[in-house]
Parts: sequence; C-alpha cells; structure tokens
Amino acid sequence: MYAGQFLAGTFPALHTHRVNATYAGIAVLVVVAAAAAALLRWPGRGTIWPFLAGLGIFGLVALQIALGFARVLTLHVPLGIVIILGSLLLAGWSWRYRQVRS
Repeated sequence: MYAGQFLAGTFPALHTHRVNATYAGIAVLVVVAAAAAALLRWPGRGTIWPFLAGLGIFGLVALQIALGFARVLTLHVPLGIVIILGSLLLAGWSWRYRQVRS
C-alpha cells in the first residue's frame, strides 16, 4: 500500500514503506518461514526444498532492500512481485502438504 502511494507521488509514504517492509520481510515472515522449513526437514524428515526456497526468498529480500535503498525501482518493483508470488506459492504448498509415512 505504501509503496503504491510512493509511486503515485506521495513521497512521505516511502519512509513508512521502508520501515514496514524491513520488519515484516526479514524479522517476521522470512525468518519464521525458514525456521518452519528447517523443522520440517530435520526433525520431521521432510523434503529439503522448502528450506532452500526459504533461504532463497531470504536472499531475494536482502537484494530487494539493497535495490530499494539504491532507488533502482526498475528492478525493485518487479522483484517485490516475484518475492510476494514465491511466498504465496510456498504458503499455499504448506497448507496442502501431507507427509508420506513409510
């Protein structure tokens, strides 16, 4: 929401977007997702790809932050869409996942 306001010309929204995106993206969502995927893999003996996907999203978020601070909006905006789409796909998979017992 704040990113859209900034792109529409409401420049004070940039500060709010930066604060919200940094805390929500790194501190909460990405770290929790990676921790959950690690628990799925090692104690749960599940597949490793969700853990690798979580680490990949974490790296993309770090790149996203760097691009945002550098004001490279031509890459920052599409990368944000890719991060959100990847996160939604991973979350959707997690709700459908059923571990196969052998």
